[in-house]
Amino acid sequence: MTTLMSKALSTLKHTRPAAFWQEVDAAVDHDLSEVSHAMNNGDFGTARLRFLRLAEQSQIRVLERIAEKDATRLAGGLPTYTVARLYDHLSRERARAIAQALPDGKRQGLVVILNHRRRG
Repeated sequence: MTTLMSKALSTLKHTRPAAFWQEVDAAVDHDLSEVSHAMNNGDFGTARLRFLRLAEQSQIRVLERIAEKDATRLAGGLPTYTVARLYDHLSRERARAIAQALPDGKRQGLVVILNHRRRG
């Protein structure tokens, strides 16, 4: 396990941190373009699948960068637990818009999950 962690960390070492962040931004932009392209073609199922394959930080960035109506439509088809997991990391305005756009049953599920987390 230690060897695996060492190898993983060594791949993250960069002599120029700015270059590393440029690579991260390029990857996020690529992820955003893939999800946006699928949504623009009206293929929300593909957009959701591509979105779910992203790392959590990329998911957050995508939801913050796409148009609000697209974010609410995308989130409406996601599992409730996924929406709850991302909810606390989104801007207050975006999180509220997504929660209000959810169907009643899914919104109630979201509230239950969020309340349970805040109590625990």
